[in-house]
Amino acid sequence: MIGQIFPVFREGCLLRTRMLEAFTDYSFRFGELLYTGYANGIISGCRLTTTEDTIIVHPGLVLFFGKVFYIKEPTPVSYAPTNELRILKLHYIGEERTESMIRYEMELFLDADPTQKEGQIELCRFTLQEGAYLRCQYQDFEDWATEYDTLSMVHAQYASPGHSTLHPELTKAFAREMLSCTLENQTDINFCLEILSRGEPVCMEALAAYIRLRNGGVPVKEENAEIYGGLSDILREAKGGSGPKRTSEKKRRSILVE
Repeated sequence: MIGQIFPVFREGCLLRTRMLEAFTDYSFRFGELLYTGYANGIISGCRLTTTEDTIIVHPGLVLFFGKVFYIKEPTPVSYAPTNELRILKLHYIGEERTESMIRYEMELFLDADPTQKEGQIELCRFTLQEGAYLRCQYQDFEDWATEYDTLSMVHAQYASPGHSTLHPELTKAFAREMLSCTLENQTDINFCLEILSRGEPVCMEALAAYIRLRNGGVPVKEENAEIYGGLSDILREAKGGSGPKRTSEKKRRSILVE
């Protein structure tokens, strides 16, 4: 027989070993089973905001190597203008065991190296110029990739089956702009409606398959920058553009797609 024990904690009730075991199974093992087969990345939350000299990572859930971690308090990371690329990374350091507990260690830090090392996920990147303000709001889909003075989250990693995927608000921005166009391709309409109806990120495999179908079967790498570039081309075509063009014409704003 399969069953589930839910411990009841109340005044006058003895705390028994079986109650603690049930609590451990539910609170820790449940997440591991729920995200089996998922790649490292943000599960939910972890919203980023900025002040004059600080990036704040708000509470959220993150997946590292099949384990779900809870960032329970807003965490600040100081920054300064350097006119050079900086990447905000979350690094899983490892675990420390004692007789009574297991402590998992993580750190947030700014790095100049865009290379992704094992146990790291990217939250955002930016190049801040002297005298500029680091913004975290976006005017449109293209604006998400602005290099200068903007938190670019094109490379942010979200947990997804098999491979990490794009920020869900980024794909929603794509869907909204596409649906504002006059669409004749039913594939576009169905895909965009599906994106807007979802509560979780769109998996990388689905994004790559959509771009491949729209490009006549030409394969695309399952990497954030490649997928963003493919979506940008599709959106530009829907708006009546004249072909691929991945640079912004706005002063002091350039699109960075590796």
